[in-house]
Amino acid sequence: MHNIVRKGVGRITRFTLALALAFAMFSGAAGEATAQEILLEGPLAGAPAVRKQIEYRRHRFSVGPQLGYTLLNDYMHNFMIGAKAEYNFTDWLGFGVVGFYAFNAPTKLTKHISESRNLAGDATVPGESNWPSYTGAAHFEDQVALLKSMILGQLAFVPLRGKLAAFEKLFVGIDGYLFVGGGVVMFKQRSSCDIAQGSCGNLDTFRQGGGTVTRELVTRGTFTAGIGFTAYFNDFIGLNFEYRVTPFKWNAGGTDESGQAGSQWVLSQDNAGSLTWDTTSGGSGDYPDGKIDDKDEQWNSNQSVLIGVVFNLPTKPRITN
Repeated sequence: MHNIVRKGVGRITRFTLALALAFAMFSGAAGEATAQEILLEGPLAGAPAVRKQIEYRRHRFSVGPQLGYTLLNDYMHNFMIGAKAEYNFTDWLGFGVVGFYAFNAPTKLTKHISESRNLAGDATVPGESNWPSYTGAAHFEDQVALLKSMILGQLAFVPLRGKLAAFEKLFVGIDGYLFVGGGVVMFKQRSSCDIAQGSCGNLDTFRQGGGTVTRELVTRGTFTAGIGFTAYFNDFIGLNFEYRVTPFKWNAGGTDESGQAGSQWVLSQDNAGSLTWDTTSGGSGDYPDGKIDDKDEQWNSNQSVLIGVVFNLPTKPRITN
C-alpha cells in the first residue's frame, strides 16, 4: 500500500514540475514578444538615441583669442598670444586656422650662462676649444634661437561630448577633440657663419668682450597635432584648452654641433712641447666643423599648452527633435 502511495506522489510531482517548466517557457516567450512589439510598434519605434540634443558645433563658426606657453624650454621661454577661427561642418568635424605671435624671455640656464664668471671674476669669454659655439657671457643671449610665430591649419575630430556637473547645481556642456594639420613656423636663429671665411667674427675681439652676434629669420613648414577640450558656459561663449605638438628643426643654442665627419677637437702637443687644440686628427663621428649652418639644426617637438575663449556664431545652437 505504501509503495502505491509513493509511486502516485512521484507521478504527481513530475507532472507538476513539467507543468511549471512549460508555463515559465510560455511566459518568457510571451514577454519577449511583447517587448519586441513595443520596440517595433510602440511610441519609441524609430526614435533616436537622444532627443533635444544641443549641437554646439554643427554649422557654426567660432572665433576667439588664445594664450599659450611652450614646454621644456632650454634657452628661452615662449609666451604666445594669438587667435583661432573654426567652422564646423557637423557636430563632430570641423576645420580651423590658428595663428600665434611669441614673446620671449630667457630661462634660468640662459641667465646663468650670461652671468657666468671665470676665476678672476671677469665675464667668461670664448676660447679656441669652444669657438664659435660659445660667444661669451656678454653675447650668449644673442646667439640662442627665438620662436616668433606660427600659422597653422587643422582638422578637428570630436569623438567625445557630454555634460560636466559641479556641486549638483552647475552644469556645462563639454566636448573633447583631436586635431591634426600643418602650416608654417617662423623663428630667429643664429646667422650662418664660417671660421675659415672669418664670417663668425674675430675671436680676439670676442675675448675682449666685443663683437656682435646676429640672427636671421627662418620660415619652415611644419606638422601639428594635439588634443583639446571645450566647455560651453552658455549657447554663445565657451572656454577651450589644448595641448599641441608642432615639431621642426632649428639650432636652439646657436652652437656648432656637427659637420664634416672625421674632424674633431683633440688636445695635442706641438714641436715646442706646448699643448694646443688640434682639429686635424681623424675621427669616426660627425663632429663640429667650425661652421654655424643647417647641419647644426636638431629636431624640437615644440610642445605647448593653450587656453582660449570661444565665441560661436550663430549665437543659438541647433537642437535636435
